[in-house]
Amino acid sequence: MDRAAALQEYRDAVQERRAEFRKDMAAYLAGQGDELEDVVRTAMKLVGEQMAETGKEYVCTLCISLLKTDLISGRYRFMCHGLDMRWYLDDEPVEVYVEDRELLAPLRQLWGVLEQERQGYGGAVNVYDARNLLFEELPYIDATICSILRWRLRDWEEKGIFDSVPRSPYWMLKWGEYRDRTEILVQTDRVEKDATAWKTEVANAAHEPEALIFSYWYRGTCGGKDCKGLDMRFSTFEEALLDGVAFLECNLEGSRFRKSTLSRCCFDGSNLRGADFRGCSFEGTSFAGANLEAAVFPAESVPFLGIGAEQLQVILLDRGDKA
Repeated sequence: MDRAAALQEYRDAVQERRAEFRKDMAAYLAGQGDELEDVVRTAMKLVGEQMAETGKEYVCTLCISLLKTDLISGRYRFMCHGLDMRWYLDDEPVEVYVEDRELLAPLRQLWGVLEQERQGYGGAVNVYDARNLLFEELPYIDATICSILRWRLRDWEEKGIFDSVPRSPYWMLKWGEYRDRTEILVQTDRVEKDATAWKTEVANAAHEPEALIFSYWYRGTCGGKDCKGLDMRFSTFEEALLDGVAFLECNLEGSRFRKSTLSRCCFDGSNLRGADFRGCSFEGTSFAGANLEAAVFPAESVPFLGIGAEQLQVILLDRGDKA
């Protein structure tokens, strides 16, 4: 059997086990929310300590990665990279590591399967081939972790996770491959924008569908625009005035409207799953037909919002201390 045929047979032989791994890994990680959050918390503590030791003034980009070189050497740990506004031109980046073998136990088990299976092919299938199959699972693992942490870290400020890390007004935490594919977990841009910025970004979203995902609007006014059907997942409106905005049939999953004022806004038919309206005030705002699963509203405002009976069964109420 030539190498190409042997390699294809090897891939076919382990395909079912890899599919089982993905299913098991997703279920396993879903139950590891606390541990994943602890990885971030520990990384930030170490970043803060290293910044204090080196005198680094601030960071604006933090990225957590599972390095392929660590997997090759059998080290199961996460690297956190902290960079200032120069990004990868930062000549004094922060670099810390968080060990966690148990969190990555299923990955070690998959490696054992891949190694055992390749033994039947002699030299036609080598250790590098097995590693490549293992590396092919990393994007799936990263995406699964991101989907968990994106929700766990929404209350990062209340939890004090980043308190020890000096940050610029605009900063973000990302997770994914080192200097490659990553996803945003947290983004903050506490610089007030003028009213024209909102209108410009909404107009751009018609041509760039992802332009408003994770967008951040701090104070200022967002008004008078039709946002029908736009993808605005995990957007943040903080202490902002939203006046006459039509969010008709928008995807606003995981969005935050913390301490904002909503006047004459329409969320009819929108996806507001997990949206956070804590501290908001409302005037003439409609939520007819919106998906409000796990959305958080101030308890005192709910009787005046015209929320339907079925919607009331799935929302969460904030009474000032906790939802």
